[in-house]
Amino acid sequence: MQNSKYRILGLVGQGQFGRVYCASVRETPAKDSRLTSQLVALKELSHQKAPTSEFLRELWFLITLQHPNIVTCRALEHTATGRYLVMDYCEGGTLRNLLKQDRPLRLLEGLQLIMGILAGLDYAHRRGVVHCDIKPENILLTLGSKGWSPRLSDFGIARRLPEIGTTRLHQEISPDATVGSPAYMAPERFYGLYSPMSDIYAVGILLFELLMGYRPFGGTPGDLRWAHLNQRLQLPNAIPEPLQAIVKKSLEKLPARRYPSASQMAQALRLVMYDPAVRQLGDCFIPWENPATSDSKSLNSETESGLEVEDEQTSDLPINLLQTVDYLRSQPKPLILPAPLTVLVANETYLYAAVGTEVKVWCQPGNHLVTGETETSILMPETVRGILPASHGCCVLSSQKLYWLSDRTWEPQCLLDLGPGERSNACKAAVDCHGRWLTVAIPGELRFYSLAANSTAGDREKALNLIATVPLPENSLPELMFLDRRHVLAIWPDNEPKNPQTTFRVYTRRGTAVGAVRLSTSVGQVLLTPEPYTILGMPQGGKAAVLLMKLWPLKVARLPLESFPVSACVANWGWVLADVGGQMVVLNTQGIQVGSFSGPAAPKAIAPWGKKGLVIAVNTSEGSHLHFLDVDVEETNPLPV
Repeated sequence: MQNSKYRILGLVGQGQFGRVYCASVRETPAKDSRLTSQLVALKELSHQKAPTSEFLRELWFLITLQHPNIVTCRALEHTATGRYLVMDYCEGGTLRNLLKQDRPLRLLEGLQLIMGILAGLDYAHRRGVVHCDIKPENILLTLGSKGWSPRLSDFGIARRLPEIGTTRLHQEISPDATVGSPAYMAPERFYGLYSPMSDIYAVGILLFELLMGYRPFGGTPGDLRWAHLNQRLQLPNAIPEPLQAIVKKSLEKLPARRYPSASQMAQALRLVMYDPAVRQLGDCFIPWENPATSDSKSLNSETESGLEVEDEQTSDLPINLLQTVDYLRSQPKPLILPAPLTVLVANETYLYAAVGTEVKVWCQPGNHLVTGETETSILMPETVRGILPASHGCCVLSSQKLYWLSDRTWEPQCLLDLGPGERSNACKAAVDCHGRWLTVAIPGELRFYSLAANSTAGDREKALNLIATVPLPENSLPELMFLDRRHVLAIWPDNEPKNPQTTFRVYTRRGTAVGAVRLSTSVGQVLLTPEPYTILGMPQGGKAAVLLMKLWPLKVARLPLESFPVSACVANWGWVLADVGGQMVVLNTQGIQVGSFSGPAAPKAIAPWGKKGLVIAVNTSEGSHLHFLDVDVEETNPLPV
């Protein structure tokens, strides 16, 4: 968008009236001005699909309604090609995206989500606004330290009440009086009637869908109309009785029998969360499994237009985890290293382990997991704090210097001496996968280097050339990683109890700032996945979960876990997360749990081994143990969860 203060980062949604983009805010409208970490959503409203009356109606509602659970309109943006509402950006996408995940919420988390929706509705209702189109697609999600927070959006068909605060039914005689989503419409809506209780009915459908994974009524629009008006509600036994009472009351056919206000329904949910029958199930994942409902799921997967929703297909094969195998056929026990291990990392070529001042290197096996090769040991001048793998060697980081190890000789070459004034401060570094570019963070600045092969020594040595330095205003040093051959990611987690957050900044390999995003939660360990610009992060605090984050544009999926992961690794066939007790959870590349197994307790680190294996490192009183496991990826006999 030329001469605009917004730079579009990508398309994030397609609505009834136009497209929605994620955009970054510039400091000034100039094209080359610096991008801030503030993200906004640009909702395009085409003149053909959204008449001016609809545009002004939604604009009025969004400007009037200012609430944490309602999306805020920040500005209007007119260009030569279109008009846009500039709104808060919600990185979690829609509630529909969340419902597509495999059991994405715990029961109490789901009830808190519904209470957030009701809080936004209660605010709107008290100001004389009925939303009239509550459905998962119109609930946006932002991530905080305690989980998802919902925000109401899309007030394009909302209606004003003639008398603010009234609960009477009102009728609007107009061609679009019954416009909405039939799957979530209250019975009276089919006659052009609306009131706050109409929105409460839609929330009841949402609550049922969160609990069971399908809607109570389904079929074509004609079938849905008949069901909402006449069909008796069937509540499965899986729903605890106190919750059943709330669902039943919210889905009464007659509006007068429902909750008279959103706040009263929220209060009922707040009380039921302390009921023993509900509280003991609070950490259970929803929706609950119920084989008897498979037909209902199929029936209710139809859209309001009568067309079936296409489920996302996964090409990942089930994973069958076999028993631990020996590193060497003559060794029945795990490989024992004489001292505690500090680093375990791997790439497609080598596995690296750091023990004190020693670096041990193993060649990654081919098709056969177990090889007869022994490790190569390199003695370093100082204690090793980090290893940065590249295709033909690695960089080794100590508290004072940065070394290059070439796989031709494995002789340490000092690339960088931090100097006497900087030695007391730790530094962070990252190298690209080909070993040609290096980024180093020291207090106050980022340094960007090229790593060219020494003309006289060839690949055995590297010539370090400083390209650029970038000042860092933060006191803490960021974690660094190359996203690809051209871009570096810097990560600043902040575990402030009252305001936890994580800042992500992307630079080119030559030090040019590309953009930044900020997440309202603190993220600890971060791993790069094979998907472009996509990382896996372990949040600090809150419930056990892992975050799958696409950075450009920012999209976040929160995948709940049974326990907190303490170590993890990304392989080409999926991800492995381990808790302190050694319980390993295996996720495929789309974040779906496909297996679990018990490994050694208190794993220090995990790394991929060969095409289908893992190495798990455990520090013990006698040193460290490396457990080599075979992970068999087959189309049959998947490991049961």
